[in-house]
Amino acid sequence: MAGSGHRTVPHPADVTIEAWGPTREACLAEAVVGLSASFVDLSHAKPVDTVTLELAAADDEDRLVAALDQLIYLLDTQGVIPLRADVDIGAQTFRLTMQVASIDKVRTIGASPKAVALSGLEFRHTGDQWRCSATIDV
Repeated sequence: MAGSGHRTVPHPADVTIEAWGPTREACLAEAVVGLSASFVDLSHAKPVDTVTLELAAADDEDRLVAALDQLIYLLDTQGVIPLRADVDIGAQTFRLTMQVASIDKVRTIGASPKAVALSGLEFRHTGDQWRCSATIDV
């Protein structure tokens, strides 16, 4: 799988998001967009705002959980979902900048995410790519 991308692997009570990219930042950004794409059709979505968050995380798995948890939080509290994401990683924090769309303006295609499962997290460098996966309770 060249470049960056993501895919969804559905299960009865959850969904697994798999993402990849040439850098850890690109991989994490793809995971964020991949979670959005797992339950809404993003093809005609229009950004309504940009949200920037500074989040604490000690390692790559912590970053993955923090980023996906924030997506679920924004959905629940502000009714928005990320269309695009940019990630800047520091030593103990990372900045997540997302263009977001209103959930009311997109077509739902799956169950809304409820929580990130802490088991089965993966974030690794293999060859010339970074790959990550997380299971999401729906």
